[in-house]
Amino acid sequence: MNEKIQWLLVDLNSFFASCEQQDNPLLRGKPVAVVPMITDSTSVIAASYEAKICGIKTGTRVSDAKKMCPGIHFIAGGHKKYIEYHHQIIDAIDEICPVEKVLSIDEMACRLIGRECEIENAIVIAQKIKKNIIDKVGVCMTTSVGLGPNVLIAKIASDMMKPNGLVSIPKEKISEILGPLDIDVIPGVGKNNKYKLNSKGFYKVQDLMNISEHELRRAWGSIWGLRVGLELQGQDIELKKNETRSYSHEHVLSPDLRNTQGAYQILAKLLFKGAGRVRKNLKSISALGVYVRYLDHTCFEKSIQFQPSNDTTFLLNELKKMYPFMTNKKPVKVGVIMGGLSSANDHQFSFFDNPKNERMNKAMDIINEKFGANTLISGSFLNVTQHAKVKIAFNHIPTKDDEF
Repeated sequence: MNEKIQWLLVDLNSFFASCEQQDNPLLRGKPVAVVPMITDSTSVIAASYEAKICGIKTGTRVSDAKKMCPGIHFIAGGHKKYIEYHHQIIDAIDEICPVEKVLSIDEMACRLIGRECEIENAIVIAQKIKKNIIDKVGVCMTTSVGLGPNVLIAKIASDMMKPNGLVSIPKEKISEILGPLDIDVIPGVGKNNKYKLNSKGFYKVQDLMNISEHELRRAWGSIWGLRVGLELQGQDIELKKNETRSYSHEHVLSPDLRNTQGAYQILAKLLFKGAGRVRKNLKSISALGVYVRYLDHTCFEKSIQFQPSNDTTFLLNELKKMYPFMTNKKPVKVGVIMGGLSSANDHQFSFFDNPKNERMNKAMDIINEKFGANTLISGSFLNVTQHAKVKIAFNHIPTKDDEF
């Protein structure tokens, strides 16, 4: 058999719910829904397969879920827990085959090389990975693994058999296996994209295969569509990484902080966190922007520029210069944007540089990394240390030392 596989994609089944079941044996085999908070007015973030059988999925209202599945267990998401499991899973995969790309909190891809690309060997590797995750991380951490000539095909393959599946789609069989399927099996083809493609005569995956680049561009209306079309033909296209040009942090204010002072304190905390992130990546910034969205949907936005810096004290003082904002309105969301990124070692000496602050920043970063994110903080947000923490996200992977 000459069929070849270049990529192996691991997809954790109902990841957040599986973490909760792994952590609490009493939840195993029972319907579980992970929610942001325990209240009927919110929606489900993730559901176990026992809950999915009842029709519960991401976005289902809690009040509806109770009617659909009497006896369902609701668990408030444990962000730190999921990150810890995420890293344990990566370690377990790495023992069998190095992880090349972390696609999201519950998806990782491995590039196969040499004889690993032979389909029989790729299947053996996939089986070993699935077993090692169960053995090293836990019995609830089942996975669906997809094998394909590129990450897109491997991802589609992983979605074809859930839970606990293993599907391979070599390049030679893409047309046979995927061709007859509806185009919404393609990741990124949601309701709106499907409608647009249908209106142009594209209904099945095979309709997007073996057509010219001009037709692909016309079908999708973007370069991304051209890439997808080529990948559906089996091409393995390396996506060039764009260098990060800015960092941003935002937060929706809780009702008790929807005032001028509360908004400022949260902005100060976001900037404090951001400055630490900038230093950790050995960067400096030369622009700072803030925005505030109000209850009446109006916005305040302001930005300033300065010589490159990553000094927390200096940046907090710059924030203060932009304050106060529109004090006669009720703020509901705030954000900071740190731009003009450059290497911290590249900028020239400035009279604004303060060696004492540099030593203080370094000491503060070391202490907060060792003992926790809020061990040393600025007095400007002392009253909001329990707000604006890292939230659950599928496509953003916080580090182990982030604040939860």
